[in-house]
Amino acid sequence: MTLEVLKPEKDDPSSPSPQSTHSVLTWSLSSRLQPAERAAFSVTSRLLAGIVTESLLRSYYIPIHSEEACGVCIILSTHVMGENPILTRSLRPADIFAILPLHQEPVYSGTLSTHGRPIWLLDPLDMIPLVFDLSTREAGLVKYSTLQESILSCLVPPPWQLGDSVVLALNRDPLHWWRKFASTTMMGSDINTSLAEEVSSSYLWQRAVYENTPVCPTIFSPAIEREQSIIEGHPTHSMHRSRHAVPPIPYQDPQNRDWKRPRIRFAVVSRSRLDIVGPFEKEIRRITELAERSSGMPLPQRDGCIIVPVYDLQVANIRDKFPDVELLNEEFSVPSLGQASIRTVVFPEAPDMALKLSIGIRISSVIRTISHIRANHGPRISREVVPKLAIDTGILSIEQEVASAICVRDAEGVRLNPDIAAHFTAVIRKLYIPDESEAVIVCAALLETGHSGLPAGIPIVQHIMGLDSQEKRFISFNEYSRLLVAAVVPPLLHNGVAFEVHPQNMLLRLSRSTLTPTGFILRDLSDLLVHPATLSASTGSEFSFLPEDEAVVSKPEDAARMLYHTLVLNHLQRLARVLHLHNDYSAWSAVRAHLTRVITHGSWLWWAWMDDTVKSLPGKCLMKMKIEGVCREPSIFKPFPNFIRYRQELPEGTNGTS
Repeated sequence: MTLEVLKPEKDDPSSPSPQSTHSVLTWSLSSRLQPAERAAFSVTSRLLAGIVTESLLRSYYIPIHSEEACGVCIILSTHVMGENPILTRSLRPADIFAILPLHQEPVYSGTLSTHGRPIWLLDPLDMIPLVFDLSTREAGLVKYSTLQESILSCLVPPPWQLGDSVVLALNRDPLHWWRKFASTTMMGSDINTSLAEEVSSSYLWQRAVYENTPVCPTIFSPAIEREQSIIEGHPTHSMHRSRHAVPPIPYQDPQNRDWKRPRIRFAVVSRSRLDIVGPFEKEIRRITELAERSSGMPLPQRDGCIIVPVYDLQVANIRDKFPDVELLNEEFSVPSLGQASIRTVVFPEAPDMALKLSIGIRISSVIRTISHIRANHGPRISREVVPKLAIDTGILSIEQEVASAICVRDAEGVRLNPDIAAHFTAVIRKLYIPDESEAVIVCAALLETGHSGLPAGIPIVQHIMGLDSQEKRFISFNEYSRLLVAAVVPPLLHNGVAFEVHPQNMLLRLSRSTLTPTGFILRDLSDLLVHPATLSASTGSEFSFLPEDEAVVSKPEDAARMLYHTLVLNHLQRLARVLHLHNDYSAWSAVRAHLTRVITHGSWLWWAWMDDTVKSLPGKCLMKMKIEGVCREPSIFKPFPNFIRYRQELPEGTNGTS
């Protein structure tokens, strides 16, 4: 086979400087792929990175001599998992699952073996957009690229016994890799089929975005434009773009659905069937008035009933699961604008209000409904807990959940199955309104690249803030991480409350005049974790949690586990990587310094995160949870590198923290 390997453009002023030749090559090659190829690699890279990082298959890193890559990740086949912890035998073609060229080293640890260094954490951003499968040589001469020759020259006897008839075949197809993995992995056929459909859905919607990439928003763009500018979304989840429903419905075709502009329908529901928290009827009246104005008619009024908004794609589920609920005609619907989270929408006519609505579609990890427990505790925590937390309000603002309603009873008053009730929920959130001096940008948008009009590889954070040098990038990251740590760590340390601070839940406040971070906004209180004893001792008040509330943890370290995953692994690690501050350890030196100032030496959180003996911390295994059918809690964790200690003074033979 013939493979063209593209060289970086010479003297390309758009390439961030200074950068390695390998990084520039990766951006150059990726940007020149067709949308279908880019989408395939976007899904495949996440899938294979998850397999490696979650130790679903064994893998090794081998340096190579090449201008195109610094090394390769060799993923071994399933049957090798059961062999000795340290492999000594020669590995044959059947032992190799995939070969991934890398432009930078992954995080590895453990003893250097004859086969290479065991990989601890592989990130999709480590990878060049090339994925190789082993194939049998066909008749005739095989023409290799110099990269393929470099890879094969390193896989020689005695540790590797590949033979003379094996070739490297380029294959970015995510379904190929899923099927190859699933065919030798213990899982139910229904899960296998469902996850294959989700992989396909993720590819389909990612391709649709690449075929019509959004324009990069500016510092003066409305906040909703930044919400809707996201190209790839979750940095590591292999189903990061999936929009999956069973049975399929027409929206699953990108030609039939505009996720950015959903319409909000309305239902008339007996008040006795609803659990309501906060002034729901008063608040929702502002939205129903929009429907009355657009239709030119008043909405129907029924004694003992209230009007509840419904996401347009949820109408079929409401009719199926709540057949006796009165759904109003579409003429009473209201246009809205979808935020990054899909199920949360806003209205230009009500700029301080957002609606979070159930939608029975599996997006990445879970079906995006809203449980009774989450609908109940969000408004109450906003009112009763948030004002008492150890929060510097000059740095962190929290968008309050002011009211909610969920249909928990049938027409006869019988309590519904919680999984059914979760399909009919509405939560009202009060939005942060910035003044004219600042811009509000959802942090997930800052980490994106590939927008129309931007050079290849330039993330929005670098473009908007003018970070055109390594020094400027570090200064900006340093201040960003200082503010973020100061905003979200004290509530955990002092109150036992861990917010879910992944980039989709956090918004950056940015000075328009200086282009420097000034603070953050947190939204969505549904997935926070709380250690009740610490909360009670620190605030002097008791919060009444509903039975089986998944927000409750038995010890503060369990809350810390979630904050580490969302703050460090998911948020700061991604920012460090897109600003090219990860490999030189400078980002982690800054994060460590800021945490040292905030976390009291000798405190429980110091021993959990900061002590030199803490070489790893629990990371959430998103792929393993999908395979085992775990939707939310209890999540599955395994030891991930403690990036708080990721530095140059490392034990011999590692570049990680073990």
